[in-house]
Amino acid sequence: MSKLSTDLGTIRTVHPRENLYVTGNLGSLNAEIITFCDGCASVMLDMRGTFSGTFEVAGTVDGTNWVPIPVRGINIAAVGYVASITGTAAGVWIGGCLGYRQVRVRCTAYTSGSATAFLSVSNAPDTAPQNFTTTTIVTSVGAGGAAVTLTLSAPGAGLRQYLTYLSINRFATALLTAAAAPVTVTTTNLPGSLAFSFPAEAAAQGSLFPWREDLAFPLAASAQNTNVTIVAPATTNVIWRVTAGYFIAP
Repeated sequence: MSKLSTDLGTIRTVHPRENLYVTGNLGSLNAEIITFCDGCASVMLDMRGTFSGTFEVAGTVDGTNWVPIPVRGINIAAVGYVASITGTAAGVWIGGCLGYRQVRVRCTAYTSGSATAFLSVSNAPDTAPQNFTTTTIVTSVGAGGAAVTLTLSAPGAGLRQYLTYLSINRFATALLTAAAAPVTVTTTNLPGSLAFSFPAEAAAQGSLFPWREDLAFPLAASAQNTNVTIVAPATTNVIWRVTAGYFIAP
């Protein structure tokens, strides 16, 4: 037997606690569809038709202020969460709406066409299979004696980067001489201003010093929607290569 609950609207409609649906056409700037979602944990959006624009899924607690809800594609080529849906790609998207009073999808930038949007909310949670999975790998390599900065770009509102591994290689282009202090690789937007010390020993030309950390529990960026950088300093007779694997999530 279905469980019943009352929504927060003025009419106080009684709903069975099953999926709730709303549909409409999004064919102009600020066109939107909205549904109540109290008691629900996940929201799913199905976009069809020929269209070009940007669409944002958002939730509200007080009925006035709206917060973007990151969503991830179910049957599209892109992997991972996005802050908004941009372009012409039809498909199905899912996100979490636990605790919100209402959810909506709105056209925030319009180019052409019309999207037929189907929005549903459910008390089933969004179980994200991308979590703990490396979906993006970036790498940066420098010239001899040059500094190298690897940047993980800001992922969008409500999202942050989660590092799954980090690799830093130091290659000697000529004989390295020993020094009294280690070489320090620094970072930004990682907890504790994370830094790494590399040896400053004598090393033969052509030698490679590799360092790699596979993170059993992904390391979350400190701030949402902010670049993460790993910076290897200019070091005489050294070529740096920095590589990072990560995924994007709320």
